Amino acid sequence: MKKKVLWKVILIGVTLVLAVIFFLPNTPAFQYMPGWWQRNMPSKGIVLGLDLQGGLHLVFEVEGDKAVEITTDRYAATLRNLFEKKKLTADVNRSGFNIIVSPSNIETRKVVEDNYPTLIPVETGNRLVYKISDKEARRIKDSAVDQALETIRNRIDQFGVAEPTIHRQAENEIVVQLPGVKDPKRAIDLIGKTAQLEFKLVDDESPVAAELPQSILPGEEENLLKQFAEKIPEDDEILFEKKVNRETGAVRKLPILLKKQAALTGDLLSEAKVSIDSRFNEPYVSLSFNTAGAKLFEEITGANVKKRLAIILDNAVYSAPVIQEKIAGGNAQITGNFTDTEAKDLAIVLRAGALPAPLKMLQNVTVGPSLGRDSIEAGKMAGILGTIAVVVFMIFYYRLS
Repeated sequence: MKKKVLWKVILIGVTLVLAVIFFLPNTPAFQYMPGWWQRNMPSKGIVLGLDLQGGLHLVFEVEGDKAVEITTDRYAATLRNLFEKKKLTADVNRSGFNIIVSPSNIETRKVVEDNYPTLIPVETGNRLVYKISDKEARRIKDSAVDQALETIRNRIDQFGVAEPTIHRQAENEIVVQLPGVKDPKRAIDLIGKTAQLEFKLVDDESPVAAELPQSILPGEEENLLKQFAEKIPEDDEILFEKKVNRETGAVRKLPILLKKQAALTGDLLSEAKVSIDSRFNEPYVSLSFNTAGAKLFEEITGANVKKRLAIILDNAVYSAPVIQEKIAGGNAQITGNFTDTEAKDLAIVLRAGALPAPLKMLQNVTVGPSLGRDSIEAGKMAGILGTIAVVVFMIFYYRLS
């Protein structure tokens, strides 16, 4: 009989010790425990959800039509290269969701239809007009949502939010819940940034480049684009580089004439990390390309020595240095008067990959912990009343038995 009682006491004691060990991380006392305890014992407490500790509730819409436009643009660029390799004289342009190929002949049609069977002809005659089939367009839109979901999940994982909720809703919406986020603006910027990295050659040889002003004030970009709309060559575009005076903090925008077609994109990145400039002690983002990207980067820089190569992120020029010599090794860097946080966030979105299409925010709600306060108080009261009821029952039961 005594052995049975002893085993019961030991079992109860072990259960109580384990309960204390697992409950301790939820109390302030855990931070005062010795280092060996914190390393070897359970250290993760109960993670409170959005309603109990507050945070962000976001709903984004993936712009599927933009994904189709981007795919159409990529098809058009590939067709130009194919015609060039086959030494066929043909102009390829994109207009909305259409790809226009001229002139129309058997050779050009064969190249298009052999390489892109998902393109369907909508006009024939002196020129060929193709568009992506409805079935393929639906697949692209659906894939864009799935890819955006995975990209957002990767970014948030690197951002360090505990127990986020990320899921697809309806046809093209993504719901993101981030409990305990202290800086909502930073989180929203990190999630919503498209992060489309491109390297484009600067067209300094065009007469239009010489006519552009050296710099303009922020807000004057639209007027300048209207002024030069009729002069810009068909395969060129004007983008702007932001320059900040280190002494005065004054901001200017530098208009730059660039080739529309990207020479290299961020799809070929293998690494993006924050480094510190030894001259100005400022952070920048250093980039490393994979094997294919390094080879292409070497070819581009070798063929364009003494020309400028612009580094562009989401249609904003970060720098446009002159290529002094062929660059082997596949390394580059993005500078831009970053703070430590900005450089870190930029490295995160580049590592996680670009979004396949822009996101449109449909809902942005900052949730306070007050929503869960009633539940917490009700839970406490239920626990107290339940304990009292059990104790009273046991007293009466064992007293009367």
